[in-house]
Formats: sequence, structure tokens, C-alpha cells
Amino acid sequence: MWRMRRSVRKKLFVCGLCIVGQLVLFLVGQTVVYRVAAGKYEAVLAEKEAKLAMAGRTVYITKREVKTGELLTEENTEKRYLLSEQNPQALPLEVFGMKACADLEEGVIINTSLCCMPEVIASERMCVFDYIRFAECFSEYDVVDVRLRYANGENYCVLKKKQLQKEDKESLCAFYLTESEQLLMSAARYDVECYDGAELYLVAFREARLQEDAVSEYLPSVQVVAQLQNWCDEYKGNYQGWCRKRLELEQRLAEYYKLRLAGLI
Repeated sequence: MWRMRRSVRKKLFVCGLCIVGQLVLFLVGQTVVYRVAAGKYEAVLAEKEAKLAMAGRTVYITKREVKTGELLTEENTEKRYLLSEQNPQALPLEVFGMKACADLEEGVIINTSLCCMPEVIASERMCVFDYIRFAECFSEYDVVDVRLRYANGENYCVLKKKQLQKEDKESLCAFYLTESEQLLMSAARYDVECYDGAELYLVAFREARLQEDAVSEYLPSVQVVAQLQNWCDEYKGNYQGWCRKRLELEQRLAEYYKLRLAGLI
């Protein structure tokens, strides 16, 4: 019996020693695997953190739809910090006070190609008009031409590519005009009052940056042409030509009204 007990104890000791040895090997293996995995994970994590840090951008995003030419302010644009792959050099440091160079949807990240500083011309003044037809059909900041249509069907462009400013009344519209442009509008108003059926109206561009200027230029009265010589080289160099064209226009209009009074048209 004694030998059997001693043998059993020995066997138990050996089994316990094996179990302890396997447990130690397991723990050592787990530690080694953990350290290797942790080292790889830390390297990957450090790489990801570096990429995230490089991808951080301070950007300006539109809070609502912004029209071409509209000033960028805190009302329509906000500053955010987010992750982006855009080139930092393509992102402006400041946009407030600049104007949009294209129509922008809500949530658009503004880059340098979408905004620019507004051009300031020393002689420009804001002028408000209430006699331009269909002004209420257009939205503020639309880029438009102001055209003059006579009763005989002749049609001329008075102002080219002007940004429309809306006033309190829908029928009122305003533009920033130079001295010469103000004279052209004054002459056009004179024609509307003198020639029955003549009217000023607006036409809008689909994409002002891509579309060309209007070709048919307005022919103001001879008195206004004489004034325009002081500001416009095109009138200085061809004063007689402009006056001749204007007189020819007046002759055509006179002939038209003569035929209309006679009931022939």
C-alpha cells in the first residue's frame, strides 16, 4: 500500500508540474503575442493619427444657397474644423467680405476658385429703378442685362452683366453703376417716355462666367453721346459715327409711328 501511495503522489506531482509548465508557457506566449500585436497596433495607430492630423482643415461651408456675386457673411457661411483631403493651399484663410463666383448649394466647402474679392470702382454708385419691367421675376444677385425694346421691334442692350440688387419692393431693383452707365440709363428712360411702346426689361444669364457679352449696343441720344465723350474712349473716337447711328434710329422710329398713325401697321 505504501508504494502505491507514494506512486500516486509522484504521479500527481508530475501532472501538476506539467500543468504549471503549460500554464507558464501559455502565459509567456500570450505576453509575447500581445506585445507583438500591441507594437504593430501602436505603429498603425500612430500612422492613422498622423494622417488624421494632416487631414484636419479649417474650412468655410455655406449654410444656405448662395447666388453668384452674393457677399459671403456669417449669415450664409460658417467656419468649421473637419477632415478633408483638399489641398490646404486651395482653401482660403478668410471669406467674409468676399463674394461668390458661382452659385453655391448649401453645405459646399468654399475653395479659392469659388470666391473672390469684390471689384470696387471709384465712380460706382448704387442706383435704384422702378420703371424696369418684370424686375420682380428675378432674384437678388442674379447677373442680368438691361435691354431697351422699341415699338418697331428694335432691341438694344443698355447695361451688360450687372448684378441685380433687390430693394424692399419687388418691383424695385438696383445696380452699382459708373458715371457713363448712369448716363445710359438716363437716356434709356428718356426714350421710354418719348417713344410710346418702348420699354426697359431684364434678361438673366444662365452662367455669367461662360457666356459672352451682348452684341447690340444701345444708341443714346445725341446730347448724352456728347456727355459720354468725357468718360468713354469708344465715344471719343467715334462721336460722329454714334450720332449718325442715333439719327438713323430716330428716323426709323419716326417712320414707324407715321405708319401706325396712318393705320398701315
